[in-house]
Amino acid sequence: MISDTHLLGPRRGHWLDKMRREWQMHQAFQTIMMMLSPDVVFVLGDLFDEGEWTNNKEFQEYVERFYRLFMVPPHVKMYVVAGNHDIGFHNYIRKGAIQRFYKLLNTSSVEFVTLKDIHFVLLNSMAMEGDSCQLCSEARNDIQHISGRLKCSEDPKYCFGNKFKSLNYSRPILLQHFPLYRKSDSMCTEPDSPPLPERDKPFRLKIDALSKEASEFLVSKIKPRAVFGGHTHHGCLLHHKYENLGQLEFKEYSIPSFSWRNRPDPKYMLVTLTPNDYNVQKCGLPQEATIVITAISMLLILACFIAKRKYIGR
Repeated sequence: MISDTHLLGPRRGHWLDKMRREWQMHQAFQTIMMMLSPDVVFVLGDLFDEGEWTNNKEFQEYVERFYRLFMVPPHVKMYVVAGNHDIGFHNYIRKGAIQRFYKLLNTSSVEFVTLKDIHFVLLNSMAMEGDSCQLCSEARNDIQHISGRLKCSEDPKYCFGNKFKSLNYSRPILLQHFPLYRKSDSMCTEPDSPPLPERDKPFRLKIDALSKEASEFLVSKIKPRAVFGGHTHHGCLLHHKYENLGQLEFKEYSIPSFSWRNRPDPKYMLVTLTPNDYNVQKCGLPQEATIVITAISMLLILACFIAKRKYIGR
């Protein structure tokens, strides 16, 4: 799982900065593919830095560049969820922005994916605004439908005729861009959590995290066993407990940005899953300072070697 790649667009950033960051992410990602051979890749939003402002031609080029940089082998599946930089925050989504993202990246507001009897719910966080617009209403209906399928697979008494396709029940994994409701990152104590005083800065609900109402709706319907998201660019691990839902408990993981442009120590998560258990390993990429020092050292060694050969050859 990776998040917040923030590929630069036609307006922001110097071309050299763009080329350097993208080369770094490409090399890191392809190394991960080669060394770890994952079954599936999930990209949890903000693929692009300027997706919300680009025209259709620019966005098409954006998507093609994304797939070139983050190419996966034919046997590896890739799923993406929308981030606010991809389509805009809820109240600023331009006409057609959602449709082109869904079409070109083969996704939707709510997806229910089953792989090896492991269930995933992928969610567009901007569809959780709760204002009864078409986007939000359709997303809520989809979540209700998924909830019905899960309840039916868990207990046949909730099955109504042949309405729901048979599933082997296990609590699903929820994947989205925004974190669930929290007041701030003050409870995040991971080494890659936001630094103080940024950590104590109050969150703007529906901007920095989902609202309390949206979070409770999702949790009550999906009953996830783990939640993964991005958005903050920092790491966080929280333990949630909902006593009003039969002591429902799960952990929520915020994945740090995969881009050196957003942090000096990008991360990704390697997650191993079975229908009833999971294991999470947070993996770090080399710090940019390490890369620069290594490159300079190699150049100096090469220069010394060339100079020595010239001296000996005289």
